[in-house]
Amino acid sequence: MSIEGRENSKCIRAGLLIDGSEQHGVRTYAQNLLGALDRQKVHVTGIFLGHGNAVDVLGPLCDDTCHLNTGCLLPLSLPGRGKFEIANLARKSAIFARAVERLTATLRTARIDVLHVHMYPMHLVAGIACRCARTACLWHWHGPLQRSSLIVRPALYGFRHLATRIACISRFVAGTLPDEIQHKSRVIHNGVRTEFIAQNQRKGALRARLGLDSETLLIGLFGAIAPRKGHEYFIHAAAHIAEQCPVARCAIVGGENELSRQRYDYTGRYQRLADELGLEDRMIFAGSIADAPLYMSDCDLICMPTIPIGEDSGEGFGLVMIEAMSAGVPVIATSCGAPPEVIDHGINGILVPPRDAERLADAIQRLIRDAALRRRIASAGQERASKEFDVSRMAQQIERLYDECVQHTSHSATELEYTL
Repeated sequence: MSIEGRENSKCIRAGLLIDGSEQHGVRTYAQNLLGALDRQKVHVTGIFLGHGNAVDVLGPLCDDTCHLNTGCLLPLSLPGRGKFEIANLARKSAIFARAVERLTATLRTARIDVLHVHMYPMHLVAGIACRCARTACLWHWHGPLQRSSLIVRPALYGFRHLATRIACISRFVAGTLPDEIQHKSRVIHNGVRTEFIAQNQRKGALRARLGLDSETLLIGLFGAIAPRKGHEYFIHAAAHIAEQCPVARCAIVGGENELSRQRYDYTGRYQRLADELGLEDRMIFAGSIADAPLYMSDCDLICMPTIPIGEDSGEGFGLVMIEAMSAGVPVIATSCGAPPEVIDHGINGILVPPRDAERLADAIQRLIRDAALRRRIASAGQERASKEFDVSRMAQQIERLYDECVQHTSHSATELEYTL
């Protein structure tokens, strides 16, 4: 059946497999997607393994929900326990097996046409269950594949034999996948609600929260507190800025997940670093703020200084970059990973090398000194985000990919029946 014929005959019944513990970028992605899919074309069933914040956020956005009640698979380890301890492995393996069994039954009873999955190793749960139920399986890959990690062998098997198609959030991410599976991959850039963000800015709210007046230059870093986000280099750059621009203040908006805080306490480390550099009154740790993109326009500029760590060679995409551009704020990002696919240097943003606090500080100072340049870059960035990275465009591409997955699986099943 052709795509047109299928669209006219019925909705695609899509399942969205959700662990229940998803946070930050992946949860935001799913939230944006669920709000933008055309429900005359796609009926979405949210399938949850366990209970967590993601259930409360994403459940109401689905057309219907199914709770497998297996417990969350993620994170793969718990505070005080290593990932590969026998007790932990046994518990997670039991959750994995129950999830496959119950998901297989759900795919059949709910008549799911295509299952969409985002978090590894949830991909494997989805892939095995879809093979058993003869359902199309769309793997969404949100970061670069790390070839030397322990996940690579089962992941490679899954890419080859379990995934019907692989949606990659950038050309950079797609380029890290093996050559032999490139025919399965499709690049679909992330999207955000660009118009909503632009029109619903809570002007003055962030500055009031931070105790800053309208004359203070405010430089922001939004996102989860984690090493790959480049907070350390942002703080060192702030020390350079403090010497040149006494009226500037820097704010880190975002928090650290509980498991990371208990194990590593990056928040505490970065706060101590700021104090050591004499930034007690210049660097503000604002913590997590709900609906953070709606506060971005209080910033004169926003930095996304992500860095490569080992084989994780850069940001898979960077939603903060698009959110800031949508809010009409100039963006400085590092040139590793996906940002060069979004930012034309000097036109709609600024790119700097990763791990280089001095170059980051120079770029910040350039924009601080030149208000006209800030306005030009902000305007061009907002236009680029609206035209190319709106969530409606992303949703349409996903809808077409759902149909491609379903058609491929239907043709494969027909060929198998014919052969038998």
